[in-house]
Amino acid sequence: MRITISAAILLFCLPTIGSAQMGIEDLKPKKGSFYLTWGYNRAYFDKSDIHFVGEGFDFTLEDVSAEDGPSPYSNKVYLDPQQLSIPQFNFRLGYYFKENWALSLGWDHMKYKIYQDQVVKINGYIDPALSAEYGGTYDNDNIAIDRKFLMFEHTNGFNFARVALERRVPVWSTWEGRVGFALNAGVSAGVIIPWTDMTFLGENYANWLHLAGGGVSALLGVRLELFQHLFIQYQAQYGYSWLPDIRIQNGAASRANQNIQFFERSVVVGGYIPIFTGKNKS
Repeated sequence: MRITISAAILLFCLPTIGSAQMGIEDLKPKKGSFYLTWGYNRAYFDKSDIHFVGEGFDFTLEDVSAEDGPSPYSNKVYLDPQQLSIPQFNFRLGYYFKENWALSLGWDHMKYKIYQDQVVKINGYIDPALSAEYGGTYDNDNIAIDRKFLMFEHTNGFNFARVALERRVPVWSTWEGRVGFALNAGVSAGVIIPWTDMTFLGENYANWLHLAGGGVSALLGVRLELFQHLFIQYQAQYGYSWLPDIRIQNGAASRANQNIQFFERSVVVGGYIPIFTGKNKS
């Protein structure tokens, strides 16, 4: 929440920071510029309750811990254009509709998987016909999450497709704007489209992409800008998602639901594309 408040304050209350410094005006992308970014992320998830309901079961696991799933570095994965979507990536396309104000669309491909061998509280019911070991009624009991009981992950994508309103704030430049720094803050909203993989009581279900819910976030980044058109950005994003309709058993009516708070760090490279800036010259 502190990240959300800080980003909102920066976005809306500091429109002129650094404007008096020498050379700052050289960093401003003109109205009409597009920008494009690509990079990779690490994600961190708060504990969450997960409710599972389907034929023969209706139970909730409380305060479940999870982690992300970054791909180990390999030139064949990270440098092969055909494999670029495998790691935890970030892609955005933005448009500066006003000086230093942009609207952007993009896809944050994070990954989410619950820790194995953790002990959590369980409430609800599992039909003994499904499992002699795990069948029964639970009332605030402890249960160990292991491969025999449950594996649950959005490792083919905890995908956040979002639209963002962003504010770029130049803070310093040198060499007539050829090198400089800028802050970039924003707020965004969008949909969560996970590709969920679940193994329940020994049976695996590799589900298809499915619109499971939505999310909101606030972000704050630092840009190193080079030669007016290129930049490298380090960014932190705090988000909250609600997922009432997670597909867990392929075409069956069974579902899971959970709300996930996440914190994402990313590094991206990007460029400004001055397509319509000529119309805005004074």
